[in-house]
Amino acid sequence: MNEDYDEELLTDITPDVLRVLNNHSFFARLDDLFCPADGSSPAAVCHGNFQSSTALLVDLGFEAAPIADVHEVLHYLGGCCDCEVLYNVAEESRLKAKYWRARASGSAAPAKDSQMNS
Repeated sequence: MNEDYDEELLTDITPDVLRVLNNHSFFARLDDLFCPADGSSPAAVCHGNFQSSTALLVDLGFEAAPIADVHEVLHYLGGCCDCEVLYNVAEESRLKAKYWRARASGSAAPAKDSQMNS
């Protein structure tokens, strides 16, 4: 966690940051990148950072300071990179559902790490 962000600040801003992200369909759009609904485009690969999230936020009109706030909130909630945002922060995601569906069926679940480009 960045030293400029203490737990009290993160606790205060988290509900509003999540509300803004949901209002912009951020999580659904990120999920579209990593687990396309129609399968017509290849799934994005996580690079172990917020590369795709940042690009999406820029496309949505966010500037640098609010993007930094979003990154800190996502990290605070357990999203340390793009795919972890979908696994740990998003209330719903096809990527998370696909992972658990594979686990429940007894087949080899796609490793969360398989989303990451080493």
